Amino acid sequence: MPDRSPLPAHVTMPLLDVVTRNSLDLDYQHVAEARQAAGESGEADPAHRWRAAVVVGVFGLLLVVAAVQTRASAGADALARDGLVQQIGVKRDALRDANRQIGDLHDEIESLTTRQASLARRERALASANDEVGALAGYTAVRGPGVRATLDDAADGSEDGVVRDEDLATLVDGLWAAGAEAIAVNGIRLTVTTGIRTAGSAILVHDRALRPPYTVLAVGDVNALQSRFVETSSGVTFLGVRSRYGFVFSMDNDNHLRLPAAARPDLVRAEPVPPPKKPEDIP
Repeated sequence: MPDRSPLPAHVTMPLLDVVTRNSLDLDYQHVAEARQAAGESGEADPAHRWRAAVVVGVFGLLLVVAAVQTRASAGADALARDGLVQQIGVKRDALRDANRQIGDLHDEIESLTTRQASLARRERALASANDEVGALAGYTAVRGPGVRATLDDAADGSEDGVVRDEDLATLVDGLWAAGAEAIAVNGIRLTVTTGIRTAGSAILVHDRALRPPYTVLAVGDVNALQSRFVETSSGVTFLGVRSRYGFVFSMDNDNHLRLPAAARPDLVRAEPVPPPKKPEDIP
């Protein structure tokens, strides 16, 4: 490493001492040069000494005032610095509290997001269950494979060859027994409360009059409905009546059946039953 020479005295000396000493040295040098130029001797008369003393005193007073002001300014700066340090501490505490609050809110958001996802899954499951129940009850439109059966009066026009309400009901009962999941007659969806009855010369389904031919759509196992139908008691009864009276009847598989939803009944006296209370809710 290169040798470092010691710093000059005016660099290491306190600023106030530098100003005082240099100013006095320059004043003395200026006075001496002025005297030499005027041909005066090195000794000053009392008047010159008095004036020099006054100048030095005034200058010293100025230095004292400057020192006092500097000290006062240093105190104000120290107070300002302490104030800033205190404000920084307050802001740091506020920032720490804000970060803690952000963390708590983040945890709450994650908890709510998880709960929302759970509720969404539960909602989808309930909606799916509701659709299944609605499909079985008849109040939701359905589509799928099944059979299409067509029933009409006998071709000879005899009175015995007219399809009656019990004949159509026997056909429907046979399809239910064979495993049909949904049935519609002439575009009217059947439900568990559907009645098939006769009013005059017409057959009523949901109080709607139907005329032959009657088209019965049944959604179910397309590979088993027909075979199971002929094995049910209602199916055997219907096929026997059909042969005896000559009804025009056909049943074919169909992979693209569409059944409408039944109209929901208006509740008059019925009301929903509240869910049972949990053990912890019982006082």
